[in-house]
Order: sequence, then structure tokens, then C-alpha cells
Amino acid sequence: MSTNKKMNVLFWLRKSRTKEATTAPLYCRITIGGQRYDFPLNVSIRTCSWIAKAQKAVGKTDEARDANLIIEETQALINETLERIKQKAYELTLDNFRLLYKAKENEFSTINKLFDYHEAIDRKNLREGSFRGYMVTKKHLQNFIRIKFHVADYAIEAIDKPFVYEFFAYLQGYRREGTNRCAVNAALKHISRFKRIMNMALQNEWITSNPVCLLNVHKEYVEKEFLTAEELAKVQRVMLKPHLEVVRDIFMFSVYTGVAYVDIQSLTLENINLGIDGSRWLNYHRQKTSQRVAVPLLEPAEDLIRKYEKYCLGTQNRPLFPVPCNQVVNRYLKLIMAAAGIRKEVTFHMARHTFATTITLSQGIPIETVSKMLGHASLAITQIYAKIVDKKVMDDMAALKELYATKKEEPEKKVGNQ
Repeated sequence: MSTNKKMNVLFWLRKSRTKEATTAPLYCRITIGGQRYDFPLNVSIRTCSWIAKAQKAVGKTDEARDANLIIEETQALINETLERIKQKAYELTLDNFRLLYKAKENEFSTINKLFDYHEAIDRKNLREGSFRGYMVTKKHLQNFIRIKFHVADYAIEAIDKPFVYEFFAYLQGYRREGTNRCAVNAALKHISRFKRIMNMALQNEWITSNPVCLLNVHKEYVEKEFLTAEELAKVQRVMLKPHLEVVRDIFMFSVYTGVAYVDIQSLTLENINLGIDGSRWLNYHRQKTSQRVAVPLLEPAEDLIRKYEKYCLGTQNRPLFPVPCNQVVNRYLKLIMAAAGIRKEVTFHMARHTFATTITLSQGIPIETVSKMLGHASLAITQIYAKIVDKKVMDDMAALKELYATKKEEPEKKVGNQ
């Protein structure tokens, strides 16, 4: 039946290829601008009772009456959807139709509303940084559907695997505005959050299956950068302006303790206690993993604490250091590294990598001990640093291996000359 010149509605039976089948499920097909949208009506009828030309079932059976009633209800819902498209002044496209069709079935039937539901239900269980990550994913999805579908929101029922794969491509630059791009691992992080959001819809039975998955895409191994002992000495020696010196001191404290930026912000004198050996230890719980961390304070870290004693004013609840916001810290670190003649892309988190490699593992500290001091929930997370140290051993041994290879060749040359 033709609704207008641009749209057609067809009810049809999806018949089985086997001749023995006497019943078939009833489907509806919406065609707009040559594009099709097929969806089941969740009812099956006898094939012999279906009149395709009349678009209805014949007979006095309950099965036929139920099928015809569903057809009438579906047609009414289609007409309502067309009216809503007209009221909203949307262009009549298949994407816009799918967006609004059955949109009133639940309050959280679109991407934006589903993220709102997630915020209301789960924000109390998320750290601030984790919650911001979900908001960034939501913004990426909003930009994606605006560019692809020219709408501000999108029905979660209309999301399918092609949608997910194209969104993944968009994150990495496909049809994306501006020059910002996500690396594969960052894009996978957004897909992972998107999948968890859609799982909430699945658990509430707002969708029948979760299409968000990337079975053939794997996380890329990224080697963790760190500073060598020589580079640390350069950073320590360079003359800096006072505001840069503060950032260097905070960075170096992390180098000697492994404290992450989010944790160093909240450290106070209450986190400094006497350890079982009678010396001072740093004790705190990591915000990211909630793991308890206990680190014996090395002398360079003790010196930095003493340097900022006046800032603490001897109070137990005042932060150990005047920590600027993360963006300012990373911006200043670039200036510090440039002044020290270091060309690496240094962020504050590199201090933690440096603690794991240059300060501990390279000095023979067991990886299990390093894992505890880093507050890792699993030893497997710390293994990546062991690989870095192995690479350093390989690089350091390369010259020695070459030397012994040369010595082995010399006697052979002498025999040849004789």
C-alpha cells in the first residue's frame, strides 16, 4: 500500500525454502528512496491463508484475526511516525523513520536518553575520570550521527553492526571533521564504553541483542616510554622558572614513588607513616583500582617533601604539593623537557613508567614488589614493564655481543693468511 510518492509499506511472509513448511513469519517492509527496512511482526500464519494482493490473512481462525489486528496496529504506528516526522520538520528518510518508529515504547529509546539513564543509575559507582570518559564517548556518538544521519539523536533499536563498524572508522578519522583522530586503542576504549551502555539496554529488554562488538579488531601493543637515569639527571640539573620548578618537583616525586597524577593531588602528611623497618613510608589507596599502596620513601622523595614543608604548614589534611590541573602540568612538562634537551613526548604519567623501569626493575627489584608499589590489581599489568627492561638489556648487550663476535672472527682470518 502506498503512503505517498516517496514511501511504500509492504506486509509479506518470509517463507522457508523447505516445501514442507506450512507456516511462515509475518514481516513488514518499509521502502523509502529505494532503501528497505524489514522488521518482524512476531506472528506466524499459515501460508495458505495469506493473500498478498489484499495484504491480509483470510479465514475465521484466531491466527488469522491476530495477524490482521497486528497489521492494523503496525499501519497505525507507521502513520503516527509519518505524522511525527512531519511535525518535527524532518526529511522523510529511512534513517529518520527508523529513529522515530516505536520511539515511545520506552523512555530511554535513543542514544542520548540511554546515556542519561546510565548517568542516573551508574554515576555513583564511577570515578570522576571514568565518568568523563563516558561523556567523551557520548559526544563522539552525537557528532557521528549528526554527520551521517543529520539528526541530533538516534534510536537504539536501529543500531546494527554496520553502524558500529562505521562509528569505529569515524573515531579513527573516516568522515570526521577537524584533524583530531583516535588511535586504535583509544577508539576501542570508546567502543567498549558504548558496548557497556548498550548492555544496559539489553538487560532492560529495550533491545533484543547487543550489536556492539569488534571481533576482528585487536588492541595494539604500545611500548611505554620512560626516562633513563641520564635523562633524569638532565631534568634535575636544568635551571627553571619557579612555576616550572614546582611541576618538575611534583613530576620527580612521582618518578621516585610511582604515584599517579590523580593520587598525588590528594596526598597529605597523613599518608606518610613509619613502616615496619622504622623508616618513613608513603601509604594510600589508588583511586583507579582501590588497591592499597605502600612505598618506602627514597631519599630524593624525602628531600622533595621537606622542600614543601612550609606549603603544608604542618597540617595533616593539606596537600603535600601545590598541584596544578593536569593540562597545565603536561604543558609545563613540554617546556621543562625542551629546556633539558630531551625530545621525548613526556606526560606526567611517564613518571610512573619511569619508576617501574629505571628506578625499580632495572635495579633488580622483583616484579611482584614493583606491582604492589604501583597498586596494580594484577601482576599481568606490570608484565609490560618487564618487556621494556628486557629490551633495554638487549640494547645494552648488543655492543658486547658484537665485540665477542669480532674476537671470534680474528683467529679465522689469521689462519687464512697463513
